[in-house]
Amino acid sequence: MALDEAAMKELVGYQLAQASIVTIEVFDEQVGRPQDLKAVEYTMLALIQANPGVSPARLRKALCLSAPYVTSSLEKLHTRGFILREVNQQDRRGQHLRVTRAAERLVAELTQTLLAAERARFHTLTLAEQRMLAELLHKLALAR
Repeated sequence: MALDEAAMKELVGYQLAQASIVTIEVFDEQVGRPQDLKAVEYTMLALIQANPGVSPARLRKALCLSAPYVTSSLEKLHTRGFILREVNQQDRRGQHLRVTRAAERLVAELTQTLLAAERARFHTLTLAEQRMLAELLHKLALAR
């Protein structure tokens, strides 16, 4: 028997938390366990691929993560052969990040896998509603 959630129906934060249960399950089933990747690691790979040469600092700010967490995650991705680190020639301290060819293929494959799995799992929404939801969530995320 479902609990009465009427008082929280319009609370976006509550609805996001409930919906994230499904998205986390989809990610873990399709990518997390099969590829031994955390969602944040996949996200980092996708962002590095879309923004070649991005610095760890910009990545950290974009994802609102701590510097140590980003450093350890990037080290794991580097150890697995997914990213390349290039020294910033201007200041010699910073780095520029790029994905490897293998990671390019993997990110493209995983993104398509996730899209298909989400579309199937979100069967309570039409494709147009799913796209609208993604657009609205993107707009909401811009408020950070």
